[in-house]
Amino acid sequence: MQIWPLRIIDFEASSLEDGGYPIEVGLAVWPAPDEPIQVWSALIRPTQDWTEFGHWSELSQDVHGIDQAELATAESPMAVARSLNTLIGGGPVWCDGGPFDAYWMDALFEAAGIKPSFTLRSWDGLLRELGDEVSQGVRDQLEHAEVRHRAGEDASMLMEALAAGLRCGR
Repeated sequence: MQIWPLRIIDFEASSLEDGGYPIEVGLAVWPAPDEPIQVWSALIRPTQDWTEFGHWSELSQDVHGIDQAELATAESPMAVARSLNTLIGGGPVWCDGGPFDAYWMDALFEAAGIKPSFTLRSWDGLLRELGDEVSQGVRDQLEHAEVRHRAGEDASMLMEALAAGLRCGR
């Protein structure tokens, strides 16, 4: 199976309830086994529609630590979506947030008025494709990992666990 380059995406959002919108995206890219993992993230400035009709959760803010004031100077959805398309190019991007990440990615690209150049795929699906030995190595690594609930750090944590799992599977 051809897996390189490996790319993992993660989102933080204003809320997990209906009306939540993306406020941060993080990306970890591992171009090849002999190359370093690169991590990128960006805060997303909410659109007027998101703030007027969306939902902001104080509980979510407590989890990720991003407050609304920080987002006033964040990058526009257009800038963030273009950056993602440039950094990723085509192909699959793996995420562990299932329908939540798909919803937030769709909201981001819809607000930007462009289409993603990549496809979102399931983290669990990737682990199934890589086999039991690799999957167990990843799970063992994640058992000891600290989830930060910041998009770049969480994408990096998943990629580091994946790298450890692939080393176990050799």
